[in-house]
Amino acid sequence: MTSGMPVRVILAAVIAVAIAQPARAQGTLSTQGLGFPPGQLSTHAKTMGGATGETDPVSPLNPAAIGLLSAPILAFHIEPEYRTIQVGGRSVRTSLARFPLFMGALTLGGKWVVSLSASTLLDRTFETVTRDSQVVSGDSVKSTITERSEGAINDLRLAASYSPSPWLKLGLGVHGMSGSDILQTTREFDDTVRFSRDAQRVVIGFGGTAVSVGAVTMFPRVGALGVTYRRGGALRTYDDDVVVGSGRAPDHLGLSAVYLGIRGTALAVRAARDNWSQLKGMAPTLNIHEGWDIGVGADVTGPRFAASAIGLRAGGRWRTLPFSPGTSPVKEQTWSGGFVVPFARRAVELHMGALRSSRSYDLPVANGGPASEKSWTLSTGFSVRP
Repeated sequence: MTSGMPVRVILAAVIAVAIAQPARAQGTLSTQGLGFPPGQLSTHAKTMGGATGETDPVSPLNPAAIGLLSAPILAFHIEPEYRTIQVGGRSVRTSLARFPLFMGALTLGGKWVVSLSASTLLDRTFETVTRDSQVVSGDSVKSTITERSEGAINDLRLAASYSPSPWLKLGLGVHGMSGSDILQTTREFDDTVRFSRDAQRVVIGFGGTAVSVGAVTMFPRVGALGVTYRRGGALRTYDDDVVVGSGRAPDHLGLSAVYLGIRGTALAVRAARDNWSQLKGMAPTLNIHEGWDIGVGADVTGPRFAASAIGLRAGGRWRTLPFSPGTSPVKEQTWSGGFVVPFARRAVELHMGALRSSRSYDLPVANGGPASEKSWTLSTGFSVRP
């Protein structure tokens, strides 16, 4: 046992350094620390600024919300993101494709609904390429450094909703947190005759649990109110089967209110808080901040397509990202818009939207000075009711 402790300490140090690279090295403000939180929201909710997150049955946040489904459903989402970051006059462009949400639900009689979903809690996928030079025996040797990360912490949720009355839905969810991150740094020298390629690779794994409860109340022709609370259990970092870090999955508390008093229109507002600081034990050197998430949005009935009307959506969202290069948090502002096109008498729905996000941070002059990041995200959700 005593001989194993130094190995664990070394592994923990390596992983802590690997997941806490500065913004300029990563080429992104959003993917700091353990990663970027997509929000666990469906395309429908995201195009409304996330405002319906706690009342949306496809967003795997409030287990009670699945009780709003009247038929079985299968849904999946795709989200390519295109980022541009500027640090001290330098501009870096990156792009990536996410598959942040898969969900299936089954109705059981008139009171019960069960669902199984997989969503991304934290995404840490990026790749940056930089030029570097070193002095070897009096000669300046130039090289290209490629830093790549591929991985995420995912939330697998099994949920059930019960309707004791037509206006009230109650829900319970059991969560399994899992995932991995492959970190690779490669140095390619211009002089391939004298210097060979150098590559370093670290693979870390994640595992943990959580439980959530929620409720949705409905007021006919007036609106709906949804509230949920997720209690995080232990969340650990692994190198193979060796635990090298331990924290807790973040607690989540969210509230959404939807107003339906205007014919053909839904107006919504949401406030949520995630206690990201509970992850501190997984990497003590990280700068972690509690996350407030505020959103407003609207959904209005638009023109007709075939026999159904197209829904038009827009919203705004303001939130604090969990990880940052320094002691102050990275703030994010997002404006979004989208629509839904129903097919086959609404048995099939195509949800599409665009999100424009802006993030900013004041880096020290030694690290390049003020940094800003802007991104376009194209969110597409596809749902089928068999």
